[in-house]
Amino acid sequence: MRIAIDMDEVMADTHAAKYALFAERGFAPSDDELSGRKLADLAPADITAAVECEMHKGFFFADIAPMTGAVEAVKDLTSRHEVYVATAAMDYPASVPHKIAWLARHFPFIDPQNYVFCGDKGIVRADLLIDDSPRHFTGFSGQGVCFEALHNRGEDCTYRLSGWAEAADMVTRIEKDLNL
Repeated sequence: MRIAIDMDEVMADTHAAKYALFAERGFAPSDDELSGRKLADLAPADITAAVECEMHKGFFFADIAPMTGAVEAVKDLTSRHEVYVATAAMDYPASVPHKIAWLARHFPFIDPQNYVFCGDKGIVRADLLIDDSPRHFTGFSGQGVCFEALHNRGEDCTYRLSGWAEAADMVTRIEKDLNL
């Protein structure tokens, strides 16, 4: 089976890194306040603009920690499936070289030929797309799997992955459900 996996807030703990940028500028909401919402939707406009400016420089993406369990789970998936990384890097074009280096450092077992830097993930041809943003499932021809994040709570998803510990079982379940 071919599996495409998003980077930010799925493989990389981008939320924690972004939260730190907002907190450095005096905005630190609780998880309850963030449930179903993004930091940028709640923060004052000047703070959001400052954070966006930092992110557009690209360096922000260089030192993000991997999500808990991601390295081990993705390595396991690559032993049994064809795995691609599909990231909407065009949102932050300067992030591309930093994301390539990050992937090589944390996920050296994924062939760089399997990195997909795009805007619209509808172009990705895979059986599964594991992503924290259900908007990326629109136009995607395979099955979307929503990776749990504060901002997507309340989103209606057929399959929802609450963490990497359950990834192997979820993929097996989807294989059976969809006869893949």
